[in-house]
Amino acid sequence: MSKKNVDLKPKNLNFSLRRTMAIAFRTMNQFRRDRRTIALMSIVPIVIMLIFGLAFSGEVRNVPVIIDNQDVLYTNPFPPISLHLGPNITDNLVADDGVDVTFGNYDQGIDSVELGDVYAAVLIPANFSELVVRMLTGENVTIQLYVYIDATKPTIRASVMSTIYDALDSAVGDRGIKLVQILAHDGAEFTGLDVGIPSVIAFVIIFLLVIVGTITVTREKIQGTQDRLYSTPLRSSERLLGYVIGLLLIAILMISLTLIFGVLVFGVKVHGNVFLLIFAALIFGIAHVFLAVFLSNFAQNELQAIQFAPLTALPSMALGGMLVPIVSLPVWLQPLSYVVPLTYGINLFEGIMLKGWGFKELWVDFTVVAGMCLLFFILAVVTVRNRMRD
Repeated sequence: MSKKNVDLKPKNLNFSLRRTMAIAFRTMNQFRRDRRTIALMSIVPIVIMLIFGLAFSGEVRNVPVIIDNQDVLYTNPFPPISLHLGPNITDNLVADDGVDVTFGNYDQGIDSVELGDVYAAVLIPANFSELVVRMLTGENVTIQLYVYIDATKPTIRASVMSTIYDALDSAVGDRGIKLVQILAHDGAEFTGLDVGIPSVIAFVIIFLLVIVGTITVTREKIQGTQDRLYSTPLRSSERLLGYVIGLLLIAILMISLTLIFGVLVFGVKVHGNVFLLIFAALIFGIAHVFLAVFLSNFAQNELQAIQFAPLTALPSMALGGMLVPIVSLPVWLQPLSYVVPLTYGINLFEGIMLKGWGFKELWVDFTVVAGMCLLFFILAVVTVRNRMRD
């Protein structure tokens, strides 16, 4: 019995637009049947562009500063000159919406800068007007105005200094007055990498944990693993904690690699306690593990799960102070920053790494992140119970 050779090669090797379009329509039909994915694909770009557009439309304004005007009226008998420049400078600063002026003691202002309550403290010395008069009469004098400023936010620092220069120029003119900048937090001068890495660490934790967490739990649904668990004595809360513990181990690995890479490879400085930094990263990671499990309860497939990551991370980037300082956001948009987890993550990592703060200065941020852990855990438990039957 003879066997016929079977030719498995396609007989028609010519390009066919009809076959190509058939594949294209088949791909589109898959999305048409998945209404939730279509909704996410439509909403995510709009939400992200809206938030970024609003965030980048603002300028650095209303930066809190403290002014200590000690300048007194000075009158020179011959030639007869009388000047009192301190009030002119402060009036110009008050009129400028780039800063939000509070009058107070310079030493107390230094403490406020160190605690993060204000960004700068300005001292106009008592002999300021006298020195200007002496300069006008031909004496060779040095005129200084002191600014104690936080250097951890380069954009805000530049804006504050520009505002002060403008106020001086309007009040005194080009008189060769020297602005003496004294940097807060032990005079630390930071590179762009130093000030950027804490924000990057917080963002990496959010983005990776949300995307890995949502995909992992969603894949359990698709593969039928969760269906097999329904027949076991496991309660929904036990299944939830099991997912969380597993994801937390992954989170610890990600956090460790991020911190080690930033410190050892890029040489990022850590001025505070390393163990407190690790604890902050862990509690911040736990909050986003719970968030990932909560979000996964609303995803029917991996494509939907993937879209939750940018929907969570990118608005956080715009509103949390990573790309644009919060004070640069439109005033009506700034309150939203305080419900974004990234805001507190950046506060924690910047406070420990750049400012050398401890739990005493950061207890509010730690408390908020812990509260978010509890909130996301409750939301995850409630939604799991609504979707699973014990």
